[in-house]
Amino acid sequence: LPKIIVVSTGDELVKIDENPQPHQIRRSNVYRLVTTLKRYNIQADSAHLNDAKDEIHKKVSQFLEEYDVIILSGGVSKGKFDFIPEILAELGVEKLFHKVKQRPGKPFWFGQYEQKCTIFALPGNPVSSFMCIQRYFKYWLHWCQTGQPPTIEKAVLGQDVSFRPSLTYFLEVQLKYSDTGQVIAMPQKGNGSGDLTNIVKADAFLELPSDRMDFKKGEVFSFYRYR
Repeated sequence: LPKIIVVSTGDELVKIDENPQPHQIRRSNVYRLVTTLKRYNIQADSAHLNDAKDEIHKKVSQFLEEYDVIILSGGVSKGKFDFIPEILAELGVEKLFHKVKQRPGKPFWFGQYEQKCTIFALPGNPVSSFMCIQRYFKYWLHWCQTGQPPTIEKAVLGQDVSFRPSLTYFLEVQLKYSDTGQVIAMPQKGNGSGDLTNIVKADAFLELPSDRMDFKKGEVFSFYRYR
């Protein structure tokens, strides 16, 4: 198993036992990601970095030498203090890609440092980072361990869905079972990728392709179960 550290970034994050100010939020991502990794028997370390470029540069440089995988949460979009892509480039990390035509999780960054360390730099929004772990990290880990891609489950869409942007859409769904044993994916209405409680109401992400806008009840799509 890889040695992993999960790192949150951002001055707006406070500890979970603190009362956030109007411009702040609780530091939830790192706890959720570490807990997710425990399902795969990985006991990940964790850290938090404020929006100070020198501090981030110094710490990430150390992490690159100490860990097999770094999972970063936040700092990869276009904000004033989103230093992560720039710092990783300065440290000699090879960017394999940055941004995916998907929702949620569009700013996702992925790269490799020599033959030492793999970096997953995830968006800071909680649903975005959680989806990327389910869709990409789990897939990557299975392939690394077995040399084979994992089997992707399929489900029947339980009701019509429309999604206008030309992006792959990871729809939050609750899983049910028909009398004939079919897995039925029922869409769950949420409040966007910034609302952590969205994922409590669902069991999986259903992957709807980007080549069309309307998806009909009864069609079959891949899904990524987390409950």
